Amino acid sequence: MDKLELNIFQDKKALKHISWIQIISAILAFIICYLIEGLIIHPTGSALIGNERFGLAVAVLIIIALFIGIIIVHESIHGLFFKLFNPSAKVNFGFKAGMAYATSPGTVYTRLQFLIIILMPFLIITTIMVIMMFTLPNPAYKYYIAIHAGACAGDFYYAYLILKHKHLKNAIDTEVGMSLYESQPAE
Repeated sequence: MDKLELNIFQDKKALKHISWIQIISAILAFIICYLIEGLIIHPTGSALIGNERFGLAVAVLIIIALFIGIIIVHESIHGLFFKLFNPSAKVNFGFKAGMAYATSPGTVYTRLQFLIIILMPFLIITTIMVIMMFTLPNPAYKYYIAIHAGACAGDFYYAYLILKHKHLKNAIDTEVGMSLYESQPAE
């Protein structure tokens, strides 16, 4: 049986790819948001950082709190979609090697289901933040979107592998990455 197994914590080549994806996706997201803001929105609100009402320390604490909140929501969305595609699946949440994660170890998903599970946090959170850019203008959104896009680098790498290996039809989430298989493995 043809398969691909990824242990994200031991595969140095994968970690290098993810680092580059992180940098590129954060920069691209920032540039896109900067252009949207400058060409379309013209915000009337003031930026969080540089605002006279907040000192730098308070602004940094707010940014950290918002980023932690985004991470919790991001991983919860993964967990929700794991359960939507397999209601009996056990979902675990954790933090390892500097990465927050949601996992449903040993659960088999089709490659399309797994692709949706992987990409939904980016799509949902980014969509909400872009809508907020238009409805509650604040120049800080471009930073949050860029940071979140960079934090999605591992998800983008998984999606790349799923799209690259079209002949592998099933995905199994593991505690250390994922496995892709040509056919569903025997229990």
